[in-house]
Amino acid sequence: MIAEYIAGVDIGGTKLITTIADATGIKARVYQHTQLQGDTLTIPKQVYYLIQKTAEYAGIHHEEVKAVGIATCSPFEKKGKYKEIVAPNLCGGLAGNEHLPNDWTSIPLEEFMSDLYQNVVIENDCVAAVVAEKLFGAGKMYDNLVYVTWSTGIGAGAYVDGRLIRGKNDNAPHFGHIFIAEDGPQCGCGNYGDLEAIASGTAIARDYGVRSAKEVFDNYRRGDTKAIHIVHRAARNFARGLASLNALFDTEYIVLGGSVMNDSDILLPLIREEFYTSFPVLSKNVIIEKSSLFEYIADISALSLVMPASWIESWRAGSQWKQAPALIKL
Repeated sequence: MIAEYIAGVDIGGTKLITTIADATGIKARVYQHTQLQGDTLTIPKQVYYLIQKTAEYAGIHHEEVKAVGIATCSPFEKKGKYKEIVAPNLCGGLAGNEHLPNDWTSIPLEEFMSDLYQNVVIENDCVAAVVAEKLFGAGKMYDNLVYVTWSTGIGAGAYVDGRLIRGKNDNAPHFGHIFIAEDGPQCGCGNYGDLEAIASGTAIARDYGVRSAKEVFDNYRRGDTKAIHIVHRAARNFARGLASLNALFDTEYIVLGGSVMNDSDILLPLIREEFYTSFPVLSKNVIIEKSSLFEYIADISALSLVMPASWIESWRAGSQWKQAPALIKL
């Protein structure tokens, strides 16, 4: 029997990870810093190059890859039959992105990849993550669940009554850009006062005056009053955002991921306390937890988009993502 291979690609503002897998598990994983200089085909070409390199490490030819799942920061804009990436942390030509070294306003990734592979599925990274949670995480027990990432940016993916929510341009639910305040800092998308501008990891670091949210949490643990104030405010606004999502979707289970959740021991009690003060008939009995796939989500979410149904039970039984080889840096 000839082995069947699939590729997963996770695209973020700072790094790009590619994974090759077959029915028995993950065969190779490669990452490289996201290339943000050049023309609008820079990232599509980088994706193709990394799939080829990952295939080499997996001991196969890249043409043996039969399907490619891509989880990427977004949003998207549909142009003809393809959707293009219009992401504030990739495209320097959008409002508020003067620090990015390009003038891109969109990236034609789907069209480029569809010329190379017959089966290409591209989704927002949080939509891909909620698919992974539904297939392999605690979310498989629920028909109504929301995955939220709290990182450099903030995003979400959701199932309602067992159906994956997408929207007209596959941008639903674009959680980071709901408005929280009448006024506030400008987000990379151009909005003022949206959740990402107020409570993201980037916002937490900005409000303290350091380069990373991790530094703020380190100071929080030392009892620094400024850090405590900033973290509590971010957690409060984040929880209110979750309450807004719950008011819309009437969910059962909210699962949290992203780098800010490395400090979940601090954040989860704060989030739950604020969330459950919202309208009790909606908020009571909603479960809020850190993702059980937390450290594996970059691999498993992209693969989940194109994984053959015949693989799923064996992957569940063996937790194949936990057996993945070490990540190779190029």
